[in-house]
Amino acid sequence: MIAVKSTMSSKQGIVKACVLIRVRPGQHYKVAEKISSLKGVKSAFAVMGGADVVARIEAENMKVLTRLGIQIGDLPDVVTTETLVAAER
Repeated sequence: MIAVKSTMSSKQGIVKACVLIRVRPGQHYKVAEKISSLKGVKSAFAVMGGADVVARIEAENMKVLTRLGIQIGDLPDVVTTETLVAAER
């Protein structure tokens, strides 16, 4: 499931977002490493809390962000994702 919140930054035309990812037990680091290699992902790292991995993303537009979110959600060991899109200032 991907939930998109807020709006994109229209000044630069770049959409910035964080994706909160829940994974199968023990797969934090493997999934973070795989996500880090995807185009558009600036960083991905394991965390403690409600999410297991957080990915920081910059995409050309919402369509590209959507595709990347789906790609992350389809990875093996990913259980759920929640995409938080940066709010406009």
